[in-house]
Amino acid sequence: MAAGNRYRVAFGIASGLAIFAIDTFTTLASAVAVLYVLVIVLAGDLGSKKAIRRTSTICAILTLISFAASHAHNLESQATLRLLFSLAANIVTTLLLLRRVGDEAALKESEHRYRTIFETLAVAIWENDFRLVKAELEKLRQRGIVDIRPYLADNHDFVVRMRKAVRITDVNQTALKLMDVPSKDEFFRTLDDFLPDNDGGFAHFLAGIFEGQTEFQSETTVRRRDGRLIPILVALSFPKDGSGLDRIQASIVDMTERHQFQEALETSRQELEQASRAAMIGEISASIAHEVNQPLSAIMTFVQAGTRWLNRQPPDIDEAKLALQDAVAATEHAAQVVKRVRMLLGKSKSENAEVTVDAAIADAVQLKQKELAADGVLVNLSLMAQGGTVRGDRVLLQQVFLNVISNAMHAMETTAPRTLTIQSRLAEDGINIRFADSGAGLGSSAPETLFKPFNTTKPNGMGLGLAMCRSIMMAHSGTISIRDRTDGQGAIVEVRLPLAMDEEEAVPLTA
Repeated sequence: MAAGNRYRVAFGIASGLAIFAIDTFTTLASAVAVLYVLVIVLAGDLGSKKAIRRTSTICAILTLISFAASHAHNLESQATLRLLFSLAANIVTTLLLLRRVGDEAALKESEHRYRTIFETLAVAIWENDFRLVKAELEKLRQRGIVDIRPYLADNHDFVVRMRKAVRITDVNQTALKLMDVPSKDEFFRTLDDFLPDNDGGFAHFLAGIFEGQTEFQSETTVRRRDGRLIPILVALSFPKDGSGLDRIQASIVDMTERHQFQEALETSRQELEQASRAAMIGEISASIAHEVNQPLSAIMTFVQAGTRWLNRQPPDIDEAKLALQDAVAATEHAAQVVKRVRMLLGKSKSENAEVTVDAAIADAVQLKQKELAADGVLVNLSLMAQGGTVRGDRVLLQQVFLNVISNAMHAMETTAPRTLTIQSRLAEDGINIRFADSGAGLGSSAPETLFKPFNTTKPNGMGLGLAMCRSIMMAHSGTISIRDRTDGQGAIVEVRLPLAMDEEEAVPLTA
């Protein structure tokens, strides 16, 4: 027991005995026993509910003993009233003290809980005293200053003085680690101790206080004890009633790792952009090479045919001219293919005109006719679109048909007989085109994977044909799909295109 408490106990015992003696052995006609309340109050200062109850009980017993000794043979109504009054005072005082001790215990528990949270929180917190700052700002208001921002911009000394006026009264352990300070006694005393000289955020903060703001959050930079500058996020709030300015708590989050992550992310983004550009260049080159390969093959075929006509004895000039004219047409087609592919990959606008589907299919078959004949492929044409038109780019659509025909020829290289059936028909919502070959079918390949870039089943293929076809179909609001035949060996490619709209309803075609 502490020395102070021992003195209280001794004084309480002495007081109780004195009150008992006066109440028992004197003839004072007053409620002397009420003075036991003082003894109970002394017990309450010990902060123990047990001590209060025990003291109250002893005082009540002493009161009853004194009453019995003094009035046992002569019960007076006034004496009885004084007894009841004394006991009531005892009970009321006891209850009030028990409540006070309970409240104090709850308050201590709450303070302990708060202190534990404060000290162990992962976020840095420091407590600030803003009373001097608030007083100085009120003086400026009394001087008639309404817009404080120009004043702060012109009076940097005032801002520095206010930084020094904000005193730091407490910090938690996380704040000590953040600022590289070993103990609270060695922590910075004012904001000016760790804010950089070129800090501009505090002036905006002062302006916010002057303008009546209560919530603040901003990112700034502070100087650690070792001199290193670190970025932090500060958040604090002021009470709306203006009270508690001596303990404004600021929550501090170290933004160093976030900034490092953002820098690393930006570096990765730049590297990814460079890689994407390189990949795009490669993809464009591969796409152009893939799409130009077919007209180049046709050019070679026509030139070789023209050479053979010229090598005859006598030379057949007319047939040679026809072959060379076909080569020129194939060359022009190759140039158009390059132009359209660049538009498609570059997201540029393509030609947007009405295209007669049956005619475009027939032209594509004509371009491949000699290759089809050389491979022994029998083509069955059933073009029943009845002159139906779609709106789009004829060269790009024709390139889709050429790619599908080339894929069918490749699929039938190891099969016999080799038959390619091409059908078109008019539907309510558009034109349906069906390419059915008698090749090996899809095998183990999933239909969707065949449309992915650089996915190919050909030994020397690039895997761009069907991917390019799907891109062209999407640009024309159409679809393309592939599946195995159910009526025999081979695969079926189905193309669906919407019918051409009226000119005023047409939407510009973009790839």
